[in-house]
Amino acid sequence: MKTALIALWGLVAWLLVEMVVFLPLYLLGLVLMPILLRWAPRTVRPTRIPNEYMHPGGLVEAFAWDWADALWGNKEDGLLPWWWEQKGGTAWGWFLRNPVCNMRFWPIISTLPSPSTQYVGTLQDVPANGDPGWFLAWAGPYVGFLWQNTHWGLWIGWKINPRDARRIDPEDYRTHGLGTACQFMRF
Repeated sequence: MKTALIALWGLVAWLLVEMVVFLPLYLLGLVLMPILLRWAPRTVRPTRIPNEYMHPGGLVEAFAWDWADALWGNKEDGLLPWWWEQKGGTAWGWFLRNPVCNMRFWPIISTLPSPSTQYVGTLQDVPANGDPGWFLAWAGPYVGFLWQNTHWGLWIGWKINPRDARRIDPEDYRTHGLGTACQFMRF
């Protein structure tokens, strides 16, 4: 019964964040992002999460206007990561893929990995693609659910996972913020 109530709360909390915060910012971004990408001044800033492979030199391109960068920028990967551009991606495509990525750094909307994480399920970590299993993990009011079989998977809620209860690697990019997920994955 307790697990069912936690799952229900997780779904309600996640829907509130998605509908009240994410959706309006996304819809506004659909209108403003092309304008910003065309005319807003840009700058180069250090990435929020240094990774020499993903961010050579530790720098990313960002909006010079702090409000635009906070709402539609990407403090980890920038407006157009080099590896996305090499795949033929555009800044507009990057926005559509990660529309309000910085929300994972916002207090209250986001959380951090916590040793108080509890979970139920058949998995004790995020599995490799195609490894079947599931977990429901929670820490305080934040709840995340992952399920996958050999062909597809689903992750809904916050990106909490069971390994947080055992160890939190200081090098893990997740130590900077756990955002919400609404991911359907095909393997």
